[in-house]
Amino acid sequence: HVGGGAPILNWPKPEQAEAWSIPTIGHIDGYAQHIGQPHVPFMVGFTTYLYDVASRGGAFTYWPGSHLTTHRYFLKHPDEIAGSFRKHSRPIFSDIAPESSREFTGKAGDVLLWHSYLCHSGSVNVHPSPRFAVIVRYAHQLKEDPAFKLEVPEDLWKYWAI
Repeated sequence: HVGGGAPILNWPKPEQAEAWSIPTIGHIDGYAQHIGQPHVPFMVGFTTYLYDVASRGGAFTYWPGSHLTTHRYFLKHPDEIAGSFRKHSRPIFSDIAPESSREFTGKAGDVLLWHSYLCHSGSVNVHPSPRFAVIVRYAHQLKEDPAFKLEVPEDLWKYWAI
């Protein structure tokens, strides 16, 4: 969902506690489930925890620095920005990330702001309580402009301003 938030619950799966491992495969958002459907480019995502989230508690998992390697990938393969990168047999953005995945653990009210190119994944919650978070994605005002949707700017921060 772009332009608003949605509560996301990660239900407990305590039976997976012994087999728990941090995700090794991630994705980027903004793309439809099927190749050929339009993608919705967005600029920034926010993950806000409504309750404390400990390690192995279903945390948002991300690959630090992957927004930079994803950007470089699209600079080399601009024809894949519309989603054809999904034709590869394996998610590529976690494979090219400069670091391994990390859990975003935190206290109630903690917020992680993340670039749309950040490779991320959910993780299994093996704690007894559900993980409650609100995930929000905001798009640029030009999101419907075909030129904007297919642009891979040289400067990753071209459309950002504070």
